[in-house]
Amino acid sequence: MVVLPQYVMVVLKGSVPMAFGGTHEPAAYGELVSIGGLNTDVNKKLSAGIASIPESKLSVPKSRFYLKFYDSKVHE
Repeated sequence: MVVLPQYVMVVLKGSVPMAFGGTHEPAAYGELVSIGGLNTDVNKKLSAGIASIPESKLSVPKSRFYLKFYDSKVHE
């Protein structure tokens, strides 16, 4: 799996009130959009790698991080 930096966008917005799993403990939400290339196996690998970022940088446990995947179609 190759991720080209010119096709990656990251948006961080802090101090957003968030409830996850019925509590207000630290949590994070992310969205990943790809033009093709997503499937169950790829999503699992990406989830595992990406979930370590909020855990290490923001002290948000992986169990309190939700990542939504969008597989966009190519428009010609």
